[in-house]
Order: sequence, then C-alpha cells, then structure tokens
Amino acid sequence: MHLNPPAQRHRRLWLLLGWGMVFSVVVLSLIPLDVDLQTGGDKIAHFIGYGSMTFWFAMLFRGRGRQAGIAIAFAAMGVAIEFLQGLTDYRTFEVADMIANAVGATLGWGLAQTPIGSALDWVERLLGLLPTRDR
Repeated sequence: MHLNPPAQRHRRLWLLLGWGMVFSVVVLSLIPLDVDLQTGGDKIAHFIGYGSMTFWFAMLFRGRGRQAGIAIAFAAMGVAIEFLQGLTDYRTFEVADMIANAVGATLGWGLAQTPIGSALDWVERLLGLLPTRDR
C-alpha cells in the first residue's frame, strides 16, 4: 500500500480544466451580462464558483499551507475583479460579492481537507481500470 497518493497521470487535463474554470469566471465577471438573478442569487453563484475553483486546485496541489495559499489567491482574485467591475459602466462593485467569494474559497479549502479532497485520485484509479488499446 502506498502512503503517498498515486501520481496523477491526467494532471495536464485536470490543470486545463481548472484554468478553464478560472478563465470562465474572469470573462463572465467582466463582460456585460443582462442576467436577472433573484435577490442574493448572484451571491450563491459567487460562493459556488470560488469554492469550486479553490477545491479543484487544492486537489491538484497538496499540503495545507499550499492549499490555503490557493484559497487566499482566489479570494484576492475576487476582490480584484470587483474593483475592475467598478471601473466599468455596465457592472457594479459589491462588497457582498467579495464576501461570497471569500466564503466560497474558504469552504473549497475546507472540503479539500476531507476525504473528498482525494476525488481526483479516485478518478485516476478508475481511469486506470479502463481497458486501453495498448494493453
């Protein structure tokens, strides 16, 4: 039995998907959107988005300190995006969005500290069980 998790054979794919999430959040945060979310509904979207990004990258980079750095970086990204939105005439600056981003990032970090934080390792093991042409 290995004490360390197995190497992620599909790491490049996982990183590409993660950076795709980041790119999507940045773009969707800065383009004009006419979406009518119910009162507070956008806060749930912020919470889920930043929690998901933090959790995803925390599964790729081990160590509590490194994972805390990831959470802090995403919370800071949320603050920066809010300031950028304030510079536009079609988006608004909201402190509540920053809070939702930070709470989401914190939850993403917290989930990564649980057994769920090994989800990509489980997927890697399952993919390793699939038959391939070269076997």
